[in-house]
Amino acid sequence: MVAEVSITDASQSYLKNFFQRRGLYLIEALLVVAIIIVQSRLSHKAMRRLMPGFKKRHRSFRIRLLELIHRIVTTLLVILGPMVVFYVVEDWVLFSLSILLLLGMAWTLRQALPRYWHQIQLFLNIGSVREGERILMDGLPWRVEQINVFSILDNPDAGIKQRVPIDDLVDLKSRPCDQDEPWFPCKKSDWVILNEGVRGKVTGISPELVQLVERGGAQLTYQTGDFLAASPRNLSTNFRIKEVIGISYSLQKESTESIPDVLHSYIQRRAEQEGYGEQLLSLRVELSLANSSSLDIVVIADFKGELGDLYSRLRRAIQRWSVDACTENGWEIPFPQMTVSGALNKLP
Repeated sequence: MVAEVSITDASQSYLKNFFQRRGLYLIEALLVVAIIIVQSRLSHKAMRRLMPGFKKRHRSFRIRLLELIHRIVTTLLVILGPMVVFYVVEDWVLFSLSILLLLGMAWTLRQALPRYWHQIQLFLNIGSVREGERILMDGLPWRVEQINVFSILDNPDAGIKQRVPIDDLVDLKSRPCDQDEPWFPCKKSDWVILNEGVRGKVTGISPELVQLVERGGAQLTYQTGDFLAASPRNLSTNFRIKEVIGISYSLQKESTESIPDVLHSYIQRRAEQEGYGEQLLSLRVELSLANSSSLDIVVIADFKGELGDLYSRLRRAIQRWSVDACTENGWEIPFPQMTVSGALNKLP
């Protein structure tokens, strides 16, 4: 009688015999793959050492094509090497499995071939994105520093870089850029004012977040897209302050020339006395508006960006100097007419 063997035992016996007979062939195939990869790395290092153009920031088409061929040949050898081993040792089971695996890979990649073709064009720097040009990705402008299997993108003003797979560039388009094109509204350590009135020093910039520190130490963190949407005004590149003070209509005759001239000299002197004279780039004082209850005099002062952290203090200082000038010269600062009338109407 033939002894009955369970399916589990039969499967284990078959697998054991399979690996005992073919384990050596599999190890040889893996060794061939390892040798191909090592030789590929050594040859790549030799090309970098012997070919000066290989190390350049922007490589020529010839160098790119050579590296592409090197990568393709390495990939083909890694795939075909084990198949050659199985063919030489005449292990037709492993050879057949390799062919089936190769056909499965080819079928899987069939629909992806157009995208790989675009990646090859990008790698050769003849595609829709090219080195040294400008692209827009994730709401930020980037300069294409280097195109490779992993490409380097750089934002020079923000001082940030990121490494992205070449596949992420397939659907993008780049364009040449001028040297004076803006990349980011500020740099680290700049003082900015957002359109909501928030003022702070930029302490951190990344592709995801921008961090500000207000005077006093409070930290504010914005998503980079929200920060840009807030239209930051950079105070560190010089800034202008406009402050208005109203004087009485009884001074109408002097309001166009003499009062602005006196106020200009007074503010200039006070700015120098308080240590802002060297940073005061220009100062203008002139009649701005004949308002309903006052003649409005506008003070326009331009300061160097190094005083960006004192923006609010300078606004208060200009108001203080203007009030002091009115007091010293006897210029009346009237109450708004509507306010006075409203106050009288409330009297019993």
